[in-house]
This record gives sequence, C-alpha cells and structure tokens, in this order.
Amino acid sequence: MPDHFAASIAPDPASAPPRPVVGLLAYVGSLALAPIRAAGAIGRRPDGALGLRAATMVQLDWLLVAGLPLVALVHVGMGSFLSMQAYFGATFEVGVGPVVGVGLIRNGAPLLSGFILAGLMACRATVELRTRPRPEIDADPAWIPDRDMTLGLASDDRTGPSDARATLPRLLAAVIAGPVLASWGAAVGILVGFRVANALLGIPLGTLFDSFAEMLWMRDPAGLLIKGMAFGAIAATLSCVEGARDDGTPAHMAALRACCLAMLLILGFNLSWFLFVYLAGPPFGPTVLPT
Repeated sequence: MPDHFAASIAPDPASAPPRPVVGLLAYVGSLALAPIRAAGAIGRRPDGALGLRAATMVQLDWLLVAGLPLVALVHVGMGSFLSMQAYFGATFEVGVGPVVGVGLIRNGAPLLSGFILAGLMACRATVELRTRPRPEIDADPAWIPDRDMTLGLASDDRTGPSDARATLPRLLAAVIAGPVLASWGAAVGILVGFRVANALLGIPLGTLFDSFAEMLWMRDPAGLLIKGMAFGAIAATLSCVEGARDDGTPAHMAALRACCLAMLLILGFNLSWFLFVYLAGPPFGPTVLPT
C-alpha cells in the first residue's frame, strides 16, 4: 500500500476523541451491559458456590437486617419534620395529612430509602468483590473440599463466580429490597408524622387519614414500587461494577465512588419520573375521568 494512501485512511490523532471521553463512554457501557450479562449468567453455578436462590437470600437477608432500622430512624425524623412544617407553613389542618402521607409515598420514602440502599450496597458488595478471593464469593458453607486440598497437598481449583454471576444475586436482592425498604419507610414516616400531629398539634387522626386518602393517586403507590425496584437496581449495578473493576483504586474509595454515582443516578431517575409521570399529563391523552 502506498504511503500516501495509508496516511489518507489513517485516523487523525487531533480528531480522535480524548481518552477521558472514551473512558467515560466505556464506563457507561459497562453499566448498561452489567444487568444484561448478569441475566445471561442464570443457570451457571460454579463448583463450591451457592445456588442462585440461596445466594440471593443471603444478600437480601443482610440488606433487610441492616436497612430496616436505618430507614426507620431516618423516616422517624422525616415524618415528624413534615408534620410540623406542614402545619406551621400552611396554617390549616387539612394540609398536614397530604403533605406527610402523599409526600412520603410520592417522593420522600423511595428517594431516602434508595440513598440508604446505595450506601449499603457500596459498603458490602464493592468492598467484598474488591478484597475477597474470588472462590470465597458466594461460597457454599456445605461444600466439602478434597482431602488433599484440606491437607495442603493440592491447590484449590475453584475459579469462583464470574463478574456476571457475582452481580446476579446482588442485583436480585437489591431489586427486592428496594420496594420493601421504601414501603417500610413510608409507613414509619406516616405513622410518626400523624402521631406527632395528633399529640402535639391536636389534629384528629381521622382528619389526617381522610385528607391523605383524598389526595392519594394510583400512580403514587405504583411509583413507590417501581422507583424502589429501579433504585435498588441502580445501587447494585454500580456497586458490582465498581467491585469488579481492576483499576488499582482502594476498596474504600471504590465504595465511595459507587455510592456517590448511584445517588446521582437515583436523583436523575427521580427527577425524570416526576417530569414524565406527574407533569407530562395523562399517558393516553385527555380524559374525562379524574386523575
């Protein structure tokens, strides 16, 4: 090939995208592909590892044990704050129930629970995948090694789960835990907020629940479920991708990065949900039915 022809088809270094842009696009692509690859790992069980259901239950058990008290404590403060703020800001009783109840279900509970879930997943999944030997990830405690391996005469030939197989149970557990934690937070916040309004402000509980029920839309509990699942998926995906990366970053810094990025994506998803579900109007056009 002539030199002038090769030069004409060679990419111009000045026109090539800068490396940070390429790295960012590659990172975003890895986030998008991680759940797809995890789904493709269904049915793959490495030797000496837990089955998918057992591994998912181990992760879910830890998330609920750690997440339920944290979510409850956060929403005790949030429910009482919304109750008093609504009363003294609106100066009428009928506004307290919707502000506390609808506000928590529509936005507060899934958002705060998603933040807590992002922190929990980063602290556990990212650090675990970064620091533990791969054969110890999701290892079956009932697995019996070979006698020579126990005596140190043979090496452990287990490869452990792949990145996709390690992501799968954590992703499933977070998707299940998301709506549970969001619903739990909403329930705690509403009960505490209504109790504060009743005990300190003298508003009857019947008035609070009636005004709350009148302002609740069907899309509110649906959003609690959908956003809870989406936030859990975001937290698990980022935590596992950061845990599987081999970029030399210390585990605690990778966990911090996973948590912060997950919170940013959760905020973006939450804003998009509000814009398209609440501000964009009915999805099927005008209707004579109340919305």
